[in-house]
Amino acid sequence: MVKIAIIGSGLAGISTALLLKDKAEITLFEKARGVSGRMSTRMANPYLFDHGAQYFTVRTDAFRSFMHPLLEAGVIARWNANYVELERNKIIKCKDWEKEDPRYVGVPRMNSINKYLARDLKIKLNTKITKLEKGASWSLIDEEGNTFSEFDWVITAIPPLQAAELLPDSFEYYEDIKNIEMYPSFSLMLGFEKEVNINFDAAKIINSDISWVSIDSRKPFRNNYFALIAQSSAEYAAKNIRADKTHVMEYLIQETSYVLGQNLKNAGYKNIHGWLYANAVKQEKNVDFFNIDEKLAVCGDWCYGGRVEGAFLSAYNLAKIFKENYF
Repeated sequence: MVKIAIIGSGLAGISTALLLKDKAEITLFEKARGVSGRMSTRMANPYLFDHGAQYFTVRTDAFRSFMHPLLEAGVIARWNANYVELERNKIIKCKDWEKEDPRYVGVPRMNSINKYLARDLKIKLNTKITKLEKGASWSLIDEEGNTFSEFDWVITAIPPLQAAELLPDSFEYYEDIKNIEMYPSFSLMLGFEKEVNINFDAAKIINSDISWVSIDSRKPFRNNYFALIAQSSAEYAAKNIRADKTHVMEYLIQETSYVLGQNLKNAGYKNIHGWLYANAVKQEKNVDFFNIDEKLAVCGDWCYGGRVEGAFLSAYNLAKIFKENYF
């Protein structure tokens, strides 16, 4: 059977593995200690923070079919948030998501989705691949010097700049991938012993260094410990991604306090996470990267618009190309 190595175990990598598992023997390689990618959850007992993707929508039949079993199994649930849009600290729009197209979240946390999907897959965790070598087949070398050999294909399912560091410059799409830009972001996580008086569940903010706020503890089937997420604007993160994290956290607490009209400095739990590759610059069209001669392929949410559904669609279309042109 054909052997495929997939680097990255976010939704794009996991979906690709599931869609091709009947055609190939697949091993996923993940540098972190668990699967999730940007559909991540920070657990700081008793608080839970979805500090990456906040929710997702379903707009295509293919993704709807893929996600339906998870809805039936209770792994995802609809989030009927009381949503507002703010200009700095003033509400300019209100929406009841119960009356709109569904938004979904993982249950009881966002990383439950990929953990559920990956339960029967072969995954090597804590394994950061740093080099690819091509002989009669592909070999992957990790940062500890361990070699994983005899793969017919390598698929990267990681951010474009990380993929470019691994892919040979002879790869047909190397320059295209290398030149794709991604924006960074900060996720501020605040936990409180008592409920904070905020009369909405989620908010998009404009003209601020904060772009998003949500009360994670109000998502479906969460615990009752008040957990708040604030995500920075891309512009602020780009200027400060290398700055002292304590200084960034204190500033974002101050800015979020102003936006919400609440003093958040007394949070019992405070933390911040910097995402170096959070959001892709919008491209003119969706892209697929597949080269049958070099036996290399690339997928990721950034190939299809950057949303959670984009990660799946990139995998879905890559699997379709494989089945039409290789298997």
